[in-house]
Amino acid sequence: MSILYDLTGKRANLLNLAENGTVDPEVLQDTMDSIDGAIEEKTEGYVQVIKQIEADADVIDTEIKRLTDRRAAFLHNRDHIKQSLQECLEYAHLTRVKTPLFTVTIAKNGGKQPIDIDEDNLQADVFKEVRTSDTDLIRQRLDAGEEVVGATYKPRGNHLLIK
Repeated sequence: MSILYDLTGKRANLLNLAENGTVDPEVLQDTMDSIDGAIEEKTEGYVQVIKQIEADADVIDTEIKRLTDRRAAFLHNRDHIKQSLQECLEYAHLTRVKTPLFTVTIAKNGGKQPIDIDEDNLQADVFKEVRTSDTDLIRQRLDAGEEVVGATYKPRGNHLLIK
């Protein structure tokens, strides 16, 4: 049995011969029918493989979600236990506890000092101006035939649709 690449090449060559008129129409039709049948079989096999890969990917996505949720639960438990330990040490006025295995210290947070911001009452000169392109306006102008410097339509391209 031929591979799909060879079959599509044979079909293209056969179409070229048909355009030249050098092949008997009956032989041409029989050969084309056999090639098309083989291409249909190969296409079905390809689609079955595609569907199996998609199913495998869905199983992996489900497992990723399960493990991500499990990880989040572990980290939540860790954070809760750390918070409880910190509260107990602070209540006992202990900033450092040394054991044979660990040394635990209550330390001040570093980095930039946090800011509490009320954006509704914030003065106007401390906002950043964010510049973004208006794709709807650009598309509207390109559709109207106007030139928009720095913007052009890209080709749409093709995709495979499996029903």
